[in-house]
Amino acid sequence: MKRRSFLRVAALPAVINSFTVRALAGGDPILHQLLEEQDRVLILIQMQGGNDGLNTVIPYTDPLYYQRRPTIAISKSKALRINDSLGWHPALRGFRDAFDAGNLAVIQGVTYPNPDRSHFRGTDIWLTATDADVFGATGWIGRYLQSVAPQYPTELPAHPLAIQIGTSVSLGMLGTAGPMGITFRDPDEFYRLVNGGGGNDEVPSSAQSDTPVGREISFMRSVARSADVYAAVVKQANDKAGAPSGSYPSTDIGAKLRVVSQLIRGGLQSRVYLISWANNNFDTHANQTASDDSTRGAHASLLAELGDAVSSFMTDMKQQGHDKRIAGMTFSEFGRRVAENGSVGTDHGTAAPLFVFGANVNGGVYGANPNLTNLDDRGDLLMEYDYRNIYASVLLQWFGTTPTLAQQLLLRDMSANAPQIFKTPTSIQDSSSAQSAFIRVSPNPASDVLTVRARTEVGANASVTLSDLRGRTLLGAELNVFSSEATLDVRAIPAGAYVVSLTVNRAVTHTIVQIQR
Repeated sequence: MKRRSFLRVAALPAVINSFTVRALAGGDPILHQLLEEQDRVLILIQMQGGNDGLNTVIPYTDPLYYQRRPTIAISKSKALRINDSLGWHPALRGFRDAFDAGNLAVIQGVTYPNPDRSHFRGTDIWLTATDADVFGATGWIGRYLQSVAPQYPTELPAHPLAIQIGTSVSLGMLGTAGPMGITFRDPDEFYRLVNGGGGNDEVPSSAQSDTPVGREISFMRSVARSADVYAAVVKQANDKAGAPSGSYPSTDIGAKLRVVSQLIRGGLQSRVYLISWANNNFDTHANQTASDDSTRGAHASLLAELGDAVSSFMTDMKQQGHDKRIAGMTFSEFGRRVAENGSVGTDHGTAAPLFVFGANVNGGVYGANPNLTNLDDRGDLLMEYDYRNIYASVLLQWFGTTPTLAQQLLLRDMSANAPQIFKTPTSIQDSSSAQSAFIRVSPNPASDVLTVRARTEVGANASVTLSDLRGRTLLGAELNVFSSEATLDVRAIPAGAYVVSLTVNRAVTHTIVQIQR
């Protein structure tokens, strides 16, 4: 079978009951491949505290870098080469190897207009995907997951939508109905805590009223209910994975990525994982480097921890056959100042590089090198990419949302400057159908009439069908011989993900569509 990319389509729901991909595909190997391609996982790694981008991706040919950082700058001879003008911090061997293999993207100069240099405010802006003067109450991931499971938490999917490895739920995972995911440090500990709790005792009716107190209690009970439901599911996946695979560094991030690996290998169908350091570790105001060697010190240790853990995770996923399903992205609330301070460190800044990794990532450097001459009025770097451009790439290219939905989730259209970070096969056809393909399937999502336009051979016998994910055909129509279009009335079809199949003579091409109500 041969993969070809044609049309960006909406992603499958995060959870499709408890059916396997092959069962959903009804044994069709081409459709099985398409469904498997859509079964994607995003790993978010938060570098709390504000990572120093200039000492992470080093502009070693720019003399201003060395002039403004006489103590902490990384020498050209010690930087790990990226290209003729940039190098990695020598502690980032793991990132260097992934980049050289074409599996890591460096996105330069990521921030937003009028950046806020407060840790708390900056973090909230990144998590909610809002402008600097807007205070959001929901997270961009939470809004995405709510679009996947709009009845959550009233109707709980079979597997958690998202997991945070930590102690509290991030603002980024909040939807309008509360957290769209669960959080724990260890699957076994999570199971013990939930099953050793006090249970779901009845709450007095006075506490269930539509009052601030009643709504708060209802919110807390929905959180407790999801924990009750998912504790056994998480433990089952962890146990099914068996002994941990791969060799992970004995670090905080290494341990957390090992947990993520266990759950993915154990069959957990969660869509998003979020991990981070426990504190503002990247807030390197003082002693960022060792006084006698700029390649050592606190920042070097953090970068080594990140690079080595990600490298181990990617190797593990490849060995387990999950590498094409996973992608990861780092983010930090801001970068650091161009000039070092008087304490062998750097103060709060603005733009910094962001990293995306995975087997389906178009590796390379995106954007221009930092311009150390053209700075803002405080001496900080100017924006190359709005961070929401990168979020748009994730939503459109990795999760396959429609442009309309991505615009709704990010509260504005951020697609125009979204870099093509991901390799995105979105339609599968067999090798005999090279002369036929979908041109347009719209609207997607659809609610009443779905229009399919295709490219076909002259005189070919062409038709389209709409099937559910168990392979049962629900609708069908012949393509008009003049317009090469067909329409399907989907008003009686329940909301969900469906397969549209284009049959031209004996060749079949599949794509995925969403129906919304």
